[in-house]
Amino acid sequence: MDPRIASPGETITLSSDTACGNETPEGGWVVVAAPVGDQQAAVTVKTNVEFDGSFRVTIDLPADFPKGDAYAGIDNWDYSFCSDNGSCASATGDFTVQ
Repeated sequence: MDPRIASPGETITLSSDTACGNETPEGGWVVVAAPVGDQQAAVTVKTNVEFDGSFRVTIDLPADFPKGDAYAGIDNWDYSFCSDNGSCASATGDFTVQ
């Protein structure tokens, strides 16, 4: 996550330098940013960026995004493609909105 401390109205970036064989789903990855415990305030974006070690998605936080602990991650990650019984994880990160 970059930045780790953000303000409402700013842009955050979720990225991963790990490559994974998961194919991009039809319609793209659904990336979500939300305050911890408040899914109703979630912001989502879709992207077709490959998960090849250069995954990077920007998310614009709305001006009314709630302050406090928050997270971002891929919402439609499919663990069934992982070759090691599902232990591979999608790009996720936490940040604070102040």
